Amino acid sequence: MTTTTSAAERTARLLALAGELADEFGERADEHDQQNTFPFENIERLKESGYTMLPVPEELGGLGGTLLDFVMCQERLAQGCASTALSINMHIFALGSLMENLLNPPAPSGGAEERRGPEAAATLKAMVAMLAQAKLLIGGGFTEAEIGGNWGFPTTKALRQERDGAPGFLINGRKQFTTMAPAIDLIAVNTSTTDADGEPVIGMFVIPRGTAGIEIVETWDTMSMRATASHDLNIKDCWVPEQTCVGLRAPGDADVGANVLLAWFGLSIGAIYTGIATAARNFAVDWAKERQPVLFDRPIAHFPGVQFHVAEMELELAASRALLHATAEEWMAGGLRAREDLARIVLAKTQATNAAIRVVEQAMTVVGAPSIFRTNPMQRYYRDVRPGAFQPLTNDVAKELIGKTALGIAPEFLPRWG
Repeated sequence: MTTTTSAAERTARLLALAGELADEFGERADEHDQQNTFPFENIERLKESGYTMLPVPEELGGLGGTLLDFVMCQERLAQGCASTALSINMHIFALGSLMENLLNPPAPSGGAEERRGPEAAATLKAMVAMLAQAKLLIGGGFTEAEIGGNWGFPTTKALRQERDGAPGFLINGRKQFTTMAPAIDLIAVNTSTTDADGEPVIGMFVIPRGTAGIEIVETWDTMSMRATASHDLNIKDCWVPEQTCVGLRAPGDADVGANVLLAWFGLSIGAIYTGIATAARNFAVDWAKERQPVLFDRPIAHFPGVQFHVAEMELELAASRALLHATAEEWMAGGLRAREDLARIVLAKTQATNAAIRVVEQAMTVVGAPSIFRTNPMQRYYRDVRPGAFQPLTNDVAKELIGKTALGIAPEFLPRWG
């Protein structure tokens, strides 16, 4: 007799896996942070467990997770090691986006996405099969020093050029924040290019790591997310065949192609920083229950001031989690696909990443001076939670989009903030 796993059973199984991995990775998180080393052993465990294939249907070799499953699991994983969660996020969000375009392609609009053609769909299918069988990882670079967090205007160029009679592209540019650089097998980059008709578009390329002209430049030495090895990616005269272009979309940050990317990226990023904040909250609550100064007859959990700080953390976390989950559920139900819906997607990430900073600050207030010692995990939470506000869409760019959408103003209308 054939049995079908229910959605609730699948989610419970995935969360249990994320929890098991988080607890294991948490034992090594401080060591990798202090030594600025990349957690190769964590990445191997993620591969072995199948977590790297979380959004791929089970019949294609994955775990069958939904966007909501991904959001919930990443929050839990980040409670153990935020750097590992952020690293693997770049692979899973990219894979989820590719699967979205493969299984649920955008409605034809006459734009670049419609002109992608069946060849790209075949490439996506082959790529997913290869990833599942060989346990390969996708990563890459979207951010550039010249454009900051504006994905839709890359200075990296892909020039159409034949080589030995084969159509292809010559790519040149430099990317920052190539998270998980030591472990990437397939490098995804966004470029400014042209479609078959010569019209300007944004091209998404997936390039094998060993391709000539690809170089990882080790630049990562930061105060936050130190174990992500988010080095620079230098691309010089890198020729790739046409098949490596897996998607085209219109230039700019705000189109339906951006909706897909930011649904998978923004919601999972918000979840990771919510996870860091949750870990800080949990540590502070446990501390308050046990910390008893000699002048008092009970732990500091009984102080009204501490209770108020804990209440603030509870309020912030509940609001962020509810918004992230509700947005994921609306996306899964087929909503948020219109261009004007991008602000709704961005709003959830913006709320979660900024609330996470406030939660960690409240947690540090509860713990007090001991939180600044290197031996105390609170100082790592404090550092690791900061980059969330800088990741696309950054606070200023997000608020511009959210505000313009609420006021009925087109996102590209001048003046622009970011």
